[in-house]
Amino acid sequence: MKKIEKNIIIKYEDRYVNLPEELKIKITEFWKNAVKENPKLFNGENFIIESTSETENIIEMKAVKSNYSHYLYNERIGIKEEKYRACSPWTGILLQTKDDYFVIGEADSTTSIPYVLQITGGQMDKSDIIDGKLDLVHNLKRELKEEMNLNLDEIDYRFKFIEYPNENRNAYGFIALGMIDKTKEELQKYFEEYRKYLIDNNLETEIGRLVFLKKEIAVEQLDSMQNYKRPYLRELIEIASRG
Repeated sequence: MKKIEKNIIIKYEDRYVNLPEELKIKITEFWKNAVKENPKLFNGENFIIESTSETENIIEMKAVKSNYSHYLYNERIGIKEEKYRACSPWTGILLQTKDDYFVIGEADSTTSIPYVLQITGGQMDKSDIIDGKLDLVHNLKRELKEEMNLNLDEIDYRFKFIEYPNENRNAYGFIALGMIDKTKEELQKYFEEYRKYLIDNNLETEIGRLVFLKKEIAVEQLDSMQNYKRPYLRELIEIASRG
């Protein structure tokens, strides 16, 4: 994970990544089995970062199309050849309440990785394409609204870190830190009301419950939890705790 110290530009090319036929067959078979285990999975279109370059002031990336089965295969099985990996761009935000709790989510039981601990956010999609580029702020606004019914414009936030692909995870994450004008109790109540609304209206619930970590002991609290955790999460909490 690195600090964001340059402008980020993600240019979009409207074409699919070219995968070898043998890999396509493996992904198809994997997806059939994944859907048997979780019928709610949807093989929607997503993006992957095909190339990156840097100048003194700008990090420029090129995104092309893929689909969720490619991403999930890469995440669960793995793809050795770097140029065929599904390194998808996503945004996320680590919220901090006004009484100094970090807010993370435990994924709902119906998601692709049930009960995983992660920050609010998600992968970018075609609605985030603005003027031929993928817009980080647009994506984060949408994800925060969908998952927690919060308005990003009402939060004091800033993109602070980039998660680069590594041996444990194939993703480009653009991570913000945000201060929210609610206490732990106020946010918990607000989220419970929103989750009830989603359930009552038969809508998707991505977060099963909120997890609150007291800032000064956040790493210890996170380490004590038995849930699977997104690979970036501990490092992020550790860095944010020092801030």
